[in-house]
Amino acid sequence: MASGDLIVKVADKDTLDRTYANTNAILAAVGEDVRIKGVKRYGMKINKNDSNPATRCTYLFDAVGMTPAAMNYSAGRFDFGDWGNVFFVKNNYPAMVKYDGTEDYKLDPNDHTKKADGKTASDVSNTAYGGNAMSVFDGSGDKGKIWLSQFEVGNYEYMIISNVQYDESYNDDAYVREDGSHADKLYFPMFGGSYDGTRIRSLARQALMYNTNASTEIARAKANGAGWNIGSWSKRNLLNCMLKIMSKTDNSQTAFGQGQTSGYVNDASQNYGHLATGTLKDKGQFFGYNDTTHEVKVFYMEKPWGNRWDRINGLLMVGGEILAKMTPPYNLTGKDFEKVGITFTSSGNGYQKGTKSSRFGRIVNSIGGSSSTYTCDYFWWNAGITAVALVGGGCNAGEYCGADSLSLSNSAGVAYWNFGASVFLEQPIAA
Repeated sequence: MASGDLIVKVADKDTLDRTYANTNAILAAVGEDVRIKGVKRYGMKINKNDSNPATRCTYLFDAVGMTPAAMNYSAGRFDFGDWGNVFFVKNNYPAMVKYDGTEDYKLDPNDHTKKADGKTASDVSNTAYGGNAMSVFDGSGDKGKIWLSQFEVGNYEYMIISNVQYDESYNDDAYVREDGSHADKLYFPMFGGSYDGTRIRSLARQALMYNTNASTEIARAKANGAGWNIGSWSKRNLLNCMLKIMSKTDNSQTAFGQGQTSGYVNDASQNYGHLATGTLKDKGQFFGYNDTTHEVKVFYMEKPWGNRWDRINGLLMVGGEILAKMTPPYNLTGKDFEKVGITFTSSGNGYQKGTKSSRFGRIVNSIGGSSSTYTCDYFWWNAGITAVALVGGGCNAGEYCGADSLSLSNSAGVAYWNFGASVFLEQPIAA
């Protein structure tokens, strides 16, 4: 090589990504975010010292001045406020997805019994259909994936969503596949998990599956095919953050609906009062009631809370210490999980008061609240076992339920009339 030749060394992708992110963080700090036209950051900070679920929330960045979204119960409709055209709302749609992960067709957003043309009958209730009804978050192309940053400074917790990886604090954990690659779409279940004798399904007009242990739930979810599994903490945490930022409140039941939370029946022949799936199949993207006998629906997904607890991967309590794993593969023992910095020294329960926000999401760290203060949701825990997370609350839990409702009080082997799971899909790798 001649002495005057120019030598160009190309850094690996991780190094380039870090440099890119840090450069933009510096530009943002001086008020000159010139990276990409159309970059959006919808943020919220939460004052830990304010117990009021609404006033403790303050909008940040592009969310400043926006009108929050919420159910208008008197009019019987969902008011999107200024959020209807925000990327993670606009790019969310209902679809039938085959077992192999192929999107078969979109559904009518206001009547899921029809295909997107509004005329042709769909397979949303068809147990013979080779797939499931899924809520899709499309981040492909220039639509933008949902990048999430969570941290706390002093008495404030922060949650910020962006359509790009604004800096290194933003993660796309919910998109990570089991092989470590990153998808650009998310597939959440439109309906609570039912059982067809072989696998967990997401279909309308089915009885909710219950009385199963964690291993059975995982096996039945995976029976759908490659990439299918029960829910995960990273996906649940992302859902909670989207809802809270949209509604600008910590009280999810007030903003989106109480959910089916008073329907317990001491009779197995009546599924103990669980509502069948699909009761809101003729409603839109969001819908709920301010009573305790109906389901609630967010992002085309029924049963985000109430009706039946959902077991998830990625969040455990081991001997009182909370551990998290934000990306697959998962297990039920805590191997390769990380400490989140929260430990409870004895078993107990109570309304959540304190929460901690970090790279591991937002997690309760103390009790002492109520149904109308702080997160407005309940927490159960057992410090003497290895407990697997259950989220949302069940049909007998009333105001204990909600987006943040969490139980870390049952081992993986516990099966109960109010426990079950729903089926999620990681986007298949393109051939």
